[in-house]
Amino acid sequence: MEGQLIPESLLKFSFEFLPECVKESFFYPCADQKKIEQTIFLAEDQQVIREEILKRNLSAFVANGSILPRESGISSRPMKNGVPFRSPKEMEVEMELPHRGKINGMGIPCGITLIVGGGYHGKSTLLNALEVGVYNHIAGDGREYVISDDTAVKLRAEDGRSIKKTDISMFINNLPNKKNTEAFYTEDASGSTSQAANVVEAIEAGSRLFLIDEDTSATNFMIRDELMQRVVAREKEPITPFIDRVRELYEKEGVSSIIVAGSSGSYFHIADTIIQMEQYEPAEITAFAKQEAAAFPLPVSEGKREMKKPSVLRSAEKNRTFADHGKVKIKAMGKDGIQMNRETIELRYVEQIVDAEQTNVLGYLVKYAEQNLFDGKKTIQQVVDAMEQKMERDGLASIAESSYLTANFAMPRKQEIFACLNRYRGLRL
Repeated sequence: MEGQLIPESLLKFSFEFLPECVKESFFYPCADQKKIEQTIFLAEDQQVIREEILKRNLSAFVANGSILPRESGISSRPMKNGVPFRSPKEMEVEMELPHRGKINGMGIPCGITLIVGGGYHGKSTLLNALEVGVYNHIAGDGREYVISDDTAVKLRAEDGRSIKKTDISMFINNLPNKKNTEAFYTEDASGSTSQAANVVEAIEAGSRLFLIDEDTSATNFMIRDELMQRVVAREKEPITPFIDRVRELYEKEGVSSIIVAGSSGSYFHIADTIIQMEQYEPAEITAFAKQEAAAFPLPVSEGKREMKKPSVLRSAEKNRTFADHGKVKIKAMGKDGIQMNRETIELRYVEQIVDAEQTNVLGYLVKYAEQNLFDGKKTIQQVVDAMEQKMERDGLASIAESSYLTANFAMPRKQEIFACLNRYRGLRL
């Protein structure tokens, strides 16, 4: 207002404090230049490993000396005095990196890999490291050179999730209620149907690698033993277990699997590579395990259904909530989900979301898709591709109402965008 004095404190903040903050935070000469250089060099080395594993037909690489165990179940810090990883000689590969130079470690080949061992010996710890190996780690994490195929998806059972028009017929058929499993709907999936849907949706999202832990899987989805096959005839069982499909998924669809198993030996028969963890140290035991498994023949699945590639041609209509571009309140609940007005999108079992800022972006992507892309014609794949291209071209601010929101944004992978849309109960297919 004319004639009003500007407070001295505001002048000091605007012309002394704020410029100094900007200078110290954003200007290169004021930063730790050596640390910036090391961070860039590490990222460039990590990218070379990502390119190398594709060239060498590997699913993942775990460098010797990596510290895989974490400080605790809720910490991302490396465990003090953790056992350094050491590759079995049979699986050791060497790579030449532009900055670090030669590096050796375990190369996990594409195909079907089984990780076995006693309880608390490091099976799930290795799988968890591979799970977050889709991202680059910062220096000091201990897993800087643990690199997985960046399309890898962690799969699990997810009781209670909704499924929208997903073709789960490669696993589920002939349901007693006559439901169509080629376009399956439910608001409350069982363990087996949810895991079947998660597999098919991961294929739709372009995954080349599945990561599966027996502990978080539906038993009847993973395996069906000989006695059960004798008691319950094939024609009375609607579920084709994953063990009957995993080989076809690799040979026909090019999708590898890394599976942690601690109780069922059936996967010994179909695995290409078998790793035993003992006190956090891996051993390659493929030949030994195959020899022992020969005494326990895998039962032949009588009347096994032929695998058909699932249909992914799903198109979404606009939800009425968004029809008039009305106000939609979006609130991220950490990494566990998104509140959109009165609806919650549950994401707690989408285990490769690593930052709440990614969840923020996912919420705005759902809103953007509803307001701009869902038209009953574009497939979900086309919608996700369009949103990815927009963010790459115009930045994360392009999907938000205002640029200040992007301070709390982080880029999610394509696979998590698909996972979010597939768990959105308001999706109209």
